[in-house]
Amino acid sequence: MTKPPWYWAACLLVACGGGTAPVQPANSAAAAVQGFMQAVADSNLAKMAGLWGSANGPASRTGEPPDWERRIAIMQAYLRSDGFRLTSDVPESTERRALRVEIRRETCTWSVPVVAVRTTKGSWLVNQVDIAAAGNPARPCIEGTGDS
Repeated sequence: MTKPPWYWAACLLVACGGGTAPVQPANSAAAAVQGFMQAVADSNLAKMAGLWGSANGPASRTGEPPDWERRIAIMQAYLRSDGFRLTSDVPESTERRALRVEIRRETCTWSVPVVAVRTTKGSWLVNQVDIAAAGNPARPCIEGTGDS
């Protein structure tokens, strides 16, 4: 049985995670999302895991949720793009912000909702990413099928 691509990416993350430099905490929701998306572009799964988590801290430190390695690999596959830009940043509370990231693949553009949360230590992490809004990366981009 052939393993899916996310399986191998998760294995690589686990194998290489211990030797990577610590991720610098983000001082704003926008900085967390920008850093996370740059890590996606760089295929840096360890950095993604250091910028994604809950108010308790990054998934790479807390080990939560239990399948965090798989989730990071899947997000990387869906969010990989030719470019991205932050298009909105709206406060929901002092501890939570709703953001939108525009990603481009070939001639298609998608607007992806993202939620960032403030950690108990005061830094910000990406907490939720609506990967369904990012289109299917395995299907070719047909102009007019994205959000734009």
